Amino acid sequence: MEWNVAQEQQQRRRTVPQQQHVDSVWLKPPAGRYKCNVDASFSARRNRTGIGICIRDDQGSFVLAKTEWFSPILDVDTGEAVGLLHALKWIQELQLENVDFELDSKNVVAKFHSKARDISGLGDVIKDCQYIHTSHFRNSRVEFVRRQANETAHILVNVASSLASFHIFIDVPSYIDFIIANEMS
Repeated sequence: MEWNVAQEQQQRRRTVPQQQHVDSVWLKPPAGRYKCNVDASFSARRNRTGIGICIRDDQGSFVLAKTEWFSPILDVDTGEAVGLLHALKWIQELQLENVDFELDSKNVVAKFHSKARDISGLGDVIKDCQYIHTSHFRNSRVEFVRRQANETAHILVNVASSLASFHIFIDVPSYIDFIIANEMS
């Protein structure tokens, strides 16, 4: 699985045009802040929704990462929102402050910032995210980024649903180390 992910990434790098928009690359957070990239994946074959979370510091260095999955598979927006919810809870447990959460789901970020009432299942998850964010994070943001700027979480989550159990990584997983090294330079 790791080899396939690495091959896919190398192929993508060969086919990506050299010029990229500023919002299409991962940027280090400002001094004294952390960045938490979050993504979700969906495996109909395994009937699983996977979540990948990667925390990095203001130098771009790897801090921690986490993968998990659950069944049954969710719709895309709900899965992405559940990913944000799990990231918020994990960062809260770690007692980190000054964290910028980045997702590549424009819908979820827009709903998170919306004041509109939503009584759907997705709305309930968003409401939980908003509650945790306002209750525990005084100086944090939830922002949309393009997938290219969320690549570490994207790779993590693609591996998550194939793993037998949840993982917390204290060392950089081999399948994202080259991405982190490239983004730090």
